[in-house]
Amino acid sequence: MATALTKTELKGFLAQHARADLDSIKDDEELFSSGVIDSFAMIELLMFLEKYTGTRLGPEDIDLDHLDTVNGILRFVELKKR
Repeated sequence: MATALTKTELKGFLAQHARADLDSIKDDEELFSSGVIDSFAMIELLMFLEKYTGTRLGPEDIDLDHLDTVNGILRFVELKKR
């Protein structure tokens, strides 16, 4: 069973894989569009999210409307867990 992804866990992951430190990542900041995360980090993010959703993510899931901000990612994870 997948566990809930917290904002702290997500920001910690992003801080490790992004071009920003943990305190500078804002909840509604555009991560990919602004270059905070690159395409390699996006792939790692998708694999990280698979762990929390308990599902395999496909090409249809790669949508910046869902994956470009911390808040968007958290909403996406909750939707995928249902």
